[in-house]
Amino acid sequence: MSHGIAFGMRPGGHPPGRASGRLRRTSEPRKGFAIVTNLVVPKTGGMNTTKVNVVRWIKQEGDPLKQGEPIVELETEKVNYELDSPVAGVLLKIAVREPAEVEVGGLLGYIGQPGDTVPGA
Repeated sequence: MSHGIAFGMRPGGHPPGRASGRLRRTSEPRKGFAIVTNLVVPKTGGMNTTKVNVVRWIKQEGDPLKQGEPIVELETEKVNYELDSPVAGVLLKIAVREPAEVEVGGLLGYIGQPGDTVPGA
């Protein structure tokens, strides 16, 4: 029989961050905590596209966004389409200006809330 402490466990057999098997909950929001969404070129279903061209930005840095609202027009070899905002917020920064070629999965910009900072800025 082992009397050691299992990896990732605190003395008494409780996982880190837990006290006596109960989670500590708080109703206070986290201060200084921002969620910034990376706007990336999505993989389009049924197409073997690996790159797209940024045709034009419909929204500009600082513009408010509604979820589902068009942000940028993209072009593949076969079709032009508007990329919709995945979340509501503000277009914090445009990472790639038109005209530019971006790989699928490549970063186009950042969406957050007013006053949020962009990673690495």
